[in-house]
Amino acid sequence: MKKTFLILAILLCAVAAKAEPTSTPGDKRIFYVSADAEIRVKPDRVYLTLGVSERSKDLSAAKERMGETLKKAIAFCKTKGVQDKHIQTSYISIHPDYRYDDDKAKDLLRYYALTQTFTVTLENPDIYETILYTLLDMGINNVRNVSFATSELRKHRDAARLAAVRAAQEKAKLLTDAAGIKLGKVINIQEGQHMPPALYRSQANFSQNVAAPAAMEDAGESFALGTIPVRAEVTISYELE
Repeated sequence: MKKTFLILAILLCAVAAKAEPTSTPGDKRIFYVSADAEIRVKPDRVYLTLGVSERSKDLSAAKERMGETLKKAIAFCKTKGVQDKHIQTSYISIHPDYRYDDDKAKDLLRYYALTQTFTVTLENPDIYETILYTLLDMGINNVRNVSFATSELRKHRDAARLAAVRAAQEKAKLLTDAAGIKLGKVINIQEGQHMPPALYRSQANFSQNVAAPAAMEDAGESFALGTIPVRAEVTISYELE
């Protein structure tokens, strides 16, 4: 079983928690506190979107060259264990380019610009660099996108949520103890940042990014995968006694 390395970093919100009287039944005072948490996860998926482009007046020849390059690229990926279901090709894009000839008073074809892309999903990030550079040597001349992800997003997202709740609880106790205020029961909890009515402003959204590494680690190599962040933010509302 693979060992997943998680680095848990709890980031407390800069927004100060504040008790504010509200219009709730019985004129109860409500205490709002927000906190967020971030979990760093080693990616176990890499998504490559690559392409091959040609420019030529001979449309048929250009299409044939592109087809051969793409065929060799896909065959190589399969030798590295990439399954058919993890390789997806697009349609060929063809755009003629013209220039205006003053002497002949008409547009003349300069060339056809052809492009075709394909996406490869790697379940083993360790072979990412080998595959990418080999494909470039084979004639793939467009790198459209490289993204990193985790296949266990739900698990890590839930862990970040739990960590954010614990951070909010600890923050609430710290602030109320320091102010000599006694917390009552929890009356509401939600994701995202919520301000009391008297301090209303646009609510901050729950944010999460698993699309790219947030940090690169210097491991003495040309490239290091590093980790990707999974974040969660919660707001807890307490009654004050």
